[in-house]
Amino acid sequence: MTEVFAGVDLGGTNIKAGLVTDSGEVLEHHQMQTLARRGPEAVAARICQVVRECMEKAGVEPSHVRGVGIGSPGTIDLENGVVLFSPNLPGWRGIPLRRMVEQGLRMPCLLDNDANVAALAEQWVGAGQGASSLVLFTLGTGIGGGIILDGRIWHGANGVAGEVGHMSINPDGPRCNCGNYGCFEVYASATGMVKRMRESIIKGAATSLAARPEEFTAEDIHKAALAGDQPARENIEQTGRYLGLGASNIMHVVNPQVVAFSGGVTAAGDMLMTPLLDEVQKRTLEASRMNVKVCFAALPNDAGIIGAARCFMLQ
Repeated sequence: MTEVFAGVDLGGTNIKAGLVTDSGEVLEHHQMQTLARRGPEAVAARICQVVRECMEKAGVEPSHVRGVGIGSPGTIDLENGVVLFSPNLPGWRGIPLRRMVEQGLRMPCLLDNDANVAALAEQWVGAGQGASSLVLFTLGTGIGGGIILDGRIWHGANGVAGEVGHMSINPDGPRCNCGNYGCFEVYASATGMVKRMRESIIKGAATSLAARPEEFTAEDIHKAALAGDQPARENIEQTGRYLGLGASNIMHVVNPQVVAFSGGVTAAGDMLMTPLLDEVQKRTLEASRMNVKVCFAALPNDAGIIGAARCFMLQ
């Protein structure tokens, strides 16, 4: 008999939820705005509401749902189900989210980091299907990550493994938001792309983006590159090289079967992946890259939902 689990992807802007079978099929999904400014209690109530709406749409009774997995941004106390801190959820410190949702839905709940659960989904039914180990880089304003070993999330000694964005790749580099210098995410994130483009404009780069140097985004850089803007293309290619450097470091340390990349930046496709793979080839020991798949993630929309449900399945 097919078992059903609820998975919740909690974001700073939206809450996404779905019902997931024990084979990874999403039966139903639904989303609503997070409205984090209303406070943790209101957000927990909205999580419960969106899960209930999924059950109603799918015609599944609550008694047939084994439990709820939640992927939340930020630092998580895994044992106690508490969001210790989340920059995407202003004012969230020490929030007992697991207990709040369990009380609201009257069903068991599990809480983990959002990048961790996305990595678990990719390993289970996504880019890493059939592999037991995978590292996912989540590319956005910063760079997060998740590490899967033997089919399970590797949390590390203090529950914070997978902070791949804070590998130092240049000890004399710019200061990162974390307080360190030369972090990987300073160079390879969407924020890093925009900063590097603005620096090119200051130096006189002949780019269409120079007309609005304070307004463009990483997506705009991609659009400009597709339109033939050479400085924009060079920016994306440089980002690919930085990502290849990060992948190489991970491959030397973890030696996973799959290294995957997710996030809006990956829309650049081959423009990003070709220099990324070239850098991996150039920097990685042959034994460390042998039979390792380096690719874009395969579950851009439902990874958080599927992975959160999978977390509950494996507890």
